[in-house]
Amino acid sequence: MKCHSKQKGRQSGMALLMVIGVVSLLVAIVISLRSSSEATWDENTLSRLRFQAHLLAESGANLALHPDIEPGDPVLQHTFEDGRSFTVTIKTEGGRILVNNLADEATLLGVTELFIRWGLDATTAAVAAESLADWVDTDAEARNNGAEQAFYASLDHPEFPTNEAFSNLETMLLVRGMDEVARIQPLWRDYFTIYGDGLIDLNSTAPEVIEAFLGVTRDAALSFISNRSGGDGVDGTVDDELITEEDEARRILGISEQDWSEKSALITLEGSIRRIESVGQVGNQQVRLIVLTDSTGEGSELASPVARYTE
Repeated sequence: MKCHSKQKGRQSGMALLMVIGVVSLLVAIVISLRSSSEATWDENTLSRLRFQAHLLAESGANLALHPDIEPGDPVLQHTFEDGRSFTVTIKTEGGRILVNNLADEATLLGVTELFIRWGLDATTAAVAAESLADWVDTDAEARNNGAEQAFYASLDHPEFPTNEAFSNLETMLLVRGMDEVARIQPLWRDYFTIYGDGLIDLNSTAPEVIEAFLGVTRDAALSFISNRSGGDGVDGTVDDELITEEDEARRILGISEQDWSEKSALITLEGSIRRIESVGQVGNQQVRLIVLTDSTGEGSELASPVARYTE
C-alpha cells in the first residue's frame, strides 16, 4: 500500500508539473499574441494617421491648382480644431537646377561654383560636377575631371555611366564625387530637379544658387532675396514682391549690363513650371506632396500636373 501511495504521489506531482508547464505555455502564447496584436494595432494606427495626412496634403494641393489661387493666399494654410492641418507653398521648379542640363557649359560652371560655396575644394567640386556632366552627355570622352566607362569599370560597374538623362535624383549618388557632395551638403536634393527648361528662376531659387550662377556676393544675393520676399522676409507668402523687371534685378544684384548680358541666357524671373508643395499633418505623421504644373497656360480650369509625387 505504501509503495502504491508513493507511486500515486509521483504521478500527481508529474501531472501538476505538466499542468504548470501547459499553463506557462498558454501564458507565454497569450503574452506573445498580445504583443503582436499591440504592434499590429500601432502599425494600423500609424497607417491610418499617414493616410489622413496624405488626404490633407491632397486637399491643399487641389486648392493650389485652382487658377485663381496665388502664392501666399490665406486658404493655403489651415488648421482644424483637432490639430490636423495642411500648409501649401507655391514657387516654380526653376528655383532648382536641371541636372540633365549639366552638359551645358554655363550650367556646369554654375554647379561647380555651387559645390565650392558649399565647402568642397575646387578639385573635388570639379570632379563631382564634371562627372555629372559626363553621365548625361552622349559621348564616351571623359572631361578633365570627369568620369566615363573606364573609371566605373575599375569599380566593377562597367554599365556606368548611362549617357542619358537622369530619371530620378537618387541615381545622382552613383556618380563619381557625389558622395562628397552629399557628405558636406545633406540637403543637396533640394537644389536639383529633373523637370523644367534649365533656366534658373531668380524669384524662387536659393541665395547660394544666385551667388554661384551670377557670380555675385553673398550680400547681393541676400539683398535680392529680401526684396522679393516682402516685409515678413518669408518666400511664398501674400506680401511677396517678386522682381519682374530685368533692370531692377540687375540693379539689386549690382551686376553690370555686360555681365548681365552674358548670364541672362541661363536665368529667368518667371519659371515655366509651377511647384506646389503641400504638407498634410496629423499628430506626428507628415506627408509632403509635390505637384508640378505648366505655369504658362491660361484659362479657368485646374492646371494639368506635369508630375506628382510624395517626399
